Amino acid sequence: MDHSRLFGSGNWIMMLGIVGALIAAQWKHEVIPAVALAAILVMAIAKIRLIVLDFMGLRGMRPNLARALMVWPVVFSVLSLGKVVLTAVL
Repeated sequence: MDHSRLFGSGNWIMMLGIVGALIAAQWKHEVIPAVALAAILVMAIAKIRLIVLDFMGLRGMRPNLARALMVWPVVFSVLSLGKVVLTAVL
Protein backbone atom coordinates (compact mmCIF):
# COMPACT_ATOMS: atom_id res chain seq x y z
CA MET A 1 0.00 0.00 0.00
CA ASP A 2 1.21 3.44 -0.89
CA HIS A 3 1.81 5.51 2.25
CA SER A 4 0.56 8.73 0.66
CA ARG A 5 -2.75 7.02 -0.19
CA LEU A 6 -3.06 5.74 3.37
CA PHE A 7 -2.29 9.21 4.73
CA GLY A 8 -4.94 10.72 2.43
CA SER A 9 -7.49 8.14 3.58
CA GLY A 10 -6.67 8.93 7.20
CA ASN A 11 -7.26 12.61 6.52
CA TRP A 12 -10.62 11.88 4.91
CA ILE A 13 -11.67 9.68 7.82
CA MET A 14 -10.79 12.39 10.34
CA MET A 15 -12.55 15.07 8.29
CA LEU A 16 -15.73 13.00 7.96
CA GLY A 17 -15.70 12.29 11.70
CA ILE A 18 -15.25 15.93 12.62
CA VAL A 19 -17.98 17.12 10.24
CA GLY A 20 -20.36 14.43 11.55
CA ALA A 21 -19.64 15.48 15.12
CA LEU A 22 -20.22 19.15 14.27
CA ILE A 23 -23.54 18.31 12.64
CA ALA A 24 -24.62 16.28 15.68
CA ALA A 25 -23.46 19.00 18.09
CA GLN A 26 -25.81 21.57 16.56
CA TRP A 27 -28.77 20.02 18.35
CA LYS A 28 -27.14 19.44 21.79
CA HIS A 29 -29.85 17.72 23.86
CA GLU A 30 -32.60 17.85 21.27
CA VAL A 31 -33.59 15.20 18.76
CA ILE A 32 -31.54 15.31 15.58
CA PRO A 33 -33.69 15.85 12.47
CA ALA A 34 -33.92 12.94 10.02
CA VAL A 35 -32.03 14.86 7.32
CA ALA A 36 -29.09 15.52 9.64
CA LEU A 37 -29.12 11.91 10.79
CA ALA A 38 -29.13 10.75 7.17
CA ALA A 39 -26.10 12.98 6.46
CA ILE A 40 -24.26 11.60 9.49
CA LEU A 41 -25.04 8.02 8.43
CA VAL A 42 -23.84 8.64 4.87
CA MET A 43 -20.57 10.00 6.23
CA ALA A 44 -20.27 6.99 8.55
CA ILE A 45 -20.73 4.63 5.62
CA ALA A 46 -18.05 6.52 3.67
CA LYS A 47 -15.70 6.16 6.65
CA ILE A 48 -16.47 2.44 6.87
CA ARG A 49 -15.58 2.02 3.21
CA LEU A 50 -12.24 3.81 3.64
CA ILE A 51 -11.38 1.83 6.74
CA VAL A 52 -12.24 -1.55 5.22
CA LEU A 53 -10.50 -0.93 1.91
CA ASP A 54 -7.41 1.00 2.98
CA PHE A 55 -6.66 0.35 6.63
CA MET A 56 -7.63 -3.33 6.55
CA GLY A 57 -5.82 -3.72 3.24
CA LEU A 58 -8.71 -5.27 1.33
CA ARG A 59 -8.64 -2.99 -1.72
CA GLY A 60 -8.55 -5.35 -4.71
CA MET A 61 -7.50 -8.32 -2.58
CA ARG A 62 -10.61 -10.06 -1.23
CA PRO A 63 -13.72 -8.36 -2.60
CA ASN A 64 -16.21 -10.73 -0.96
CA LEU A 65 -14.77 -10.17 2.52
CA ALA A 66 -14.66 -6.40 1.94
CA ARG A 67 -18.28 -6.43 0.77
CA ALA A 68 -19.36 -8.43 3.82
CA LEU A 69 -17.54 -6.08 6.19
CA MET A 70 -19.26 -3.09 4.59
CA VAL A 71 -22.76 -4.57 4.50
CA TRP A 72 -23.46 -5.02 8.20
CA PRO A 73 -22.85 -1.34 9.21
CA VAL A 74 -24.99 -0.25 6.25
CA VAL A 75 -27.80 -2.51 7.48
CA PHE A 76 -27.64 -1.01 10.97
CA SER A 77 -27.53 2.53 9.52
CA VAL A 78 -30.63 1.89 7.43
CA LEU A 79 -32.40 0.35 10.43
CA SER A 80 -31.61 3.34 12.66
CA LEU A 81 -32.79 5.78 9.99
CA GLY A 82 -35.93 3.70 9.53
CA LYS A 83 -36.59 3.85 13.25
CA VAL A 84 -36.32 7.64 13.23
CA VAL A 85 -38.63 7.95 10.24
CA LEU A 86 -41.12 5.51 11.75
CA THR A 87 -41.24 7.35 15.07
CA ALA A 88 -41.72 10.65 13.23
CA VAL A 89 -44.63 9.25 11.26
CA LEU A 90 -46.38 7.56 14.18
